[in-house]
Formats: sequence, C-alpha cells, structure tokens
Amino acid sequence: MVFWILVAGLVAGVTLAITWPLMRPSPLSTDAIGADIAVYKDQLKEIAADEARGTLGAAEAESARAEIGRRILRVSEGNSKAEASSGSAGRNRFIKPVSIALSVALPLASLGLYLVYGAPGMPAQPLSERLAEATVSNKPNDLIAKVEERLREHPEDGTGWDVIAPVYYATGQYADAATAYQNAIRLIGETPRRLLGFANARIHLENGVVPEDARKALERILAIEPNSTEPRVWLALAKEQDGRLAEAAADYRKLIDEAPAHAPWRKALEDRLANLGKDAGRTPAGKEATTAPAATPPAANPEAAAIMNMSPAERQAFITRMVDNLAARLKSDGSDAEGWIKLIRAYQVLGRRDDAVKALTDARANLKGNQVGLAEVENLARQLGLGS
Repeated sequence: MVFWILVAGLVAGVTLAITWPLMRPSPLSTDAIGADIAVYKDQLKEIAADEARGTLGAAEAESARAEIGRRILRVSEGNSKAEASSGSAGRNRFIKPVSIALSVALPLASLGLYLVYGAPGMPAQPLSERLAEATVSNKPNDLIAKVEERLREHPEDGTGWDVIAPVYYATGQYADAATAYQNAIRLIGETPRRLLGFANARIHLENGVVPEDARKALERILAIEPNSTEPRVWLALAKEQDGRLAEAAADYRKLIDEAPAHAPWRKALEDRLANLGKDAGRTPAGKEATTAPAATPPAANPEAAAIMNMSPAERQAFITRMVDNLAARLKSDGSDAEGWIKLIRAYQVLGRRDDAVKALTDARANLKGNQVGLAEVENLARQLGLGS
C-alpha cells in the first residue's frame, strides 16, 4: 500500500510540473497598458500648464515632453503585442481543458504501462534473502561449470587448470583430472603436487595399473624430491606389474625399513612383499607384522589398496563383478544419476563400448524427471564421445 501511495504522489508531482506553465495567465494585460498611457497624457497636460504659467522653461518643458513621449512609445509597443496575442485567444481557451486532460491521462497511461511491462505482483526481496539465495545457488557443480566456461574462453589459463584439476579428481572424473593437471604443468610448470596429481589420476583410470606416462611423472617427482614416499611406492608397484619382482621386493624392503612404526601404509607394503613369495627372493627377515590397521598407499583409496593385493586375473574378476553389481542395482533402481555415471565410465574404461552406449540409453530413460542428473550424464557422454 505504501508503494502505491508513493507512486501516486510521484505521478501527481510530475503532472503538476508539466501542466502548471500552461495554466498560468499571460503576463501581458491590455487594461494595465491603457492605464499607463492615461497617466502619461495627464503628465503632458501638467507640463503644458506649468509652461503657460511660466513655472517651467520652454527647454525644460520640451525635454519633459520628449521623455514622456518615449515612455508612451514603449507602452504602445507593448499594447500592440497584447493586441496581437489577443488574436490567439481562441486557442488559449483550450489550454485549461488540455491541462485537465493531461492531468488525468498521464497517471492512467503510467499505470497501464506498469501493469503491462512491470511486475506489480512480485514479492519483496530483502537483501538478506537475496544473499542467502546467491549462497545456496553456488553449488559445487555450478562453480565447476563457471570455471569450465572460463577455461573454454581462456584455455591458456594455467592457474584455472591447476584449480579445477583436484576438483575433477575428488569427483571421480579422472580423465578430466589428468588432462587438467597436464595443462597446468604445460602452462605454469612442474611441481611435485601437480605431477603426483597427474600420476594418481592416470593410475585410477587404469584401475590400479601404473601406465608409462604416470611412471615418468613419478620419476620426475623423485628428481625434485628424492625422499618422497608415495612416488616410490607406486614405482615399486610398477616394477612388480612389469614382472621385475626382485627389484620390486628390494624397493618394498627399503620403504618398510625407512617407514615409521605407526605409518598407516606400512602394513600394505609388508603384505605386498609377502605376496611376492619366493619369486621375489626372500621375505622381510626379522620383521614382525605390525599390528597397525591395514591401509593404502598415501594417496590411494581402500579399493585401490585391495586391487594392489590381487593378481591380474583376480583384479579383472573383481572389477567385472563390481561393475555387474552396479548394473544390477541400477536395473532395479534407476534413479541414481551418479551410479549411471560410474557405470558408463567403467564400461568405457573396460573397453565395453556397446555396454556403455546401452547404459547411456537406459540412464536417459530412467532420469527423465531428474534434469540435473540427466545433464551430468549427457555431459559425460560428450566427454567420452558416445554420440547423441
């Protein structure tokens, strides 16, 4: 209500400012001009009378008459203008009705335009509510999308790649994480953190197998920081995967000897060394198994540690079983967008492209009511090149 009162006052003020000059009377008045001329004529008579009585000299009388004559001329010119303006009196009589019409039309026109183009029904939006809404809208996916949009516009922004790489890694987008770390290294240089991030992303993509590019990154870390533990663990595992069991066993022993008693990854290394068996040489003599809980290498998760302790055949069977279980769960409950993303990516990594395409089709059918989840699935499909 207060708003409409303020609007009405504002419209009234504007209308008054526009119509007031039209309603003011003309500054010229014919009656006033006639009275001035009558006064000047009386003054001329008095001058003539004074001259006749001899109280006013001829020269002074003539000068006075000339001055009064000039005044009469000025007044007469004003009178001529007044008479000329009186010819428009027919038009002037419409000024008042026009002013009244404007006073009515302006508020009505303003109100009509506001109702058509404005938003009179919009509720109030206090600053605190707008700030809270802005905070809620800044969800992780929104922030990632903003960074991605900037990187599309400025692909040479190394800092942007460095910022988004660990986010990709934390959300399980290992291919994107590896690419982002690679770009950051290319644009703003190598650091142990970036190299290790790239290596971990590539190892996750290969389901625990250390690929050649990850191996090179790990070796670069050791060239910068020779005593770094995690790269040495992964490189020892790479030797084991290559069949260089004696070298892997020697690396495991050295890492165990140097590890603090409470190191969370020590037990995992002792288990690795024990699993090498006689092909790896001897087991760690004189070393008792620590009672510390089993743990993964520093950057690995529990699944990666379990995979490390399996033979290649066991590892493949485990992965296949895990993927099949996920597919079965999604078949009974297809509303889990994140589950579909994991399944599609797993099929793609395993080289089962037909299964990945079928999972994409099923995800689209099950996520029709979940626009956010469906958008994430479509984004993954574009990244993996699975078609429309």
